[in-house]
Amino acid sequence: SIADYLFLGRKLPGSRSWACLLALLVGAFGYASTDSSFHVKGYTFCAVWYCIFCMDQIYLKHITNTVKMQSNWGRVFYSNFLASLPLVFTFIRDAEEIEALKNISSGAAFAVFVSVVLGVGMSYFAWMARSLLSAASFTVVGNVCKVLTIAINVSLWDKHASPFGIVCLVFCLGAAYFYKQAPMRADSKDSLQPKSSTSTL
Repeated sequence: SIADYLFLGRKLPGSRSWACLLALLVGAFGYASTDSSFHVKGYTFCAVWYCIFCMDQIYLKHITNTVKMQSNWGRVFYSNFLASLPLVFTFIRDAEEIEALKNISSGAAFAVFVSVVLGVGMSYFAWMARSLLSAASFTVVGNVCKVLTIAINVSLWDKHASPFGIVCLVFCLGAAYFYKQAPMRADSKDSLQPKSSTSTL
């Protein structure tokens, strides 16, 4: 939210939103501290990653606001195309991967196809959400969506948080529900949503 204010022209959140962000922090700490595999070093890495992730969201929101495209599919194409380029050079030098591709079964090929479709769908809706939400709101929504992964963890393995940790998780969901994104400032230079494009994608 502070980065939204400093870089993207939004006002600071209201008292309710600040309270929700604090509640999210408290709930996340409560969940992490009851994790059966809690290690300070592991969560230190997660904290560093989260800071980088937040700055990444600020930059991507800025790109969404300033790089105009006629269609959301353009963002999906460019982000996935640029991300896939390094994989091409990695793949052509890996003999085992090439051999596995030659001998791939129909079931494995179908699984890869489904994974690609789901990945494209996730990318599309992520970029669409970025265009509609502030960077802070998108970060809140994105992390709350990971609750499904935690639910699967709880149902399949015994290496997860205690019942108190699950309560903390539900507490986070409630805080995210009541969070309200800050409005744009009148003097913002980064407030215009893209309406047209020089790209045909």
